[in-house]
Amino acid sequence: MLVRDGDKVHVVPVARVDYFEAQGDSVVLRVGAEKLRKATTLNDLERELDPGRFLRVHRSYILNLDRLAGLELYAKDSRVAILKDGTKLPVSRPGYSRLRGLL
Repeated sequence: MLVRDGDKVHVVPVARVDYFEAQGDSVVLRVGAEKLRKATTLNDLERELDPGRFLRVHRSYILNLDRLAGLELYAKDSRVAILKDGTKLPVSRPGYSRLRGLL
């Protein structure tokens, strides 16, 4: 995946991305401790990604399933995805249903 950062263009292997987060008119890629911004929408990105490896768990997040360590109940009907590095991402009800279907 190509990500422009000012005058630089980063080549980021998609398998290294922990998750994608929607932020306004762009998407932030979290790659380890690094965050890169890409000018695209989460919907467009979701269509391009491998659905066997990446899953939309929330309207604002697409998760790399290889990074998932577990799920926790957060409130009555909401859950959070725990990544292997300890990062917590919200999981919507539809996202949880999709996740359960894959696991």
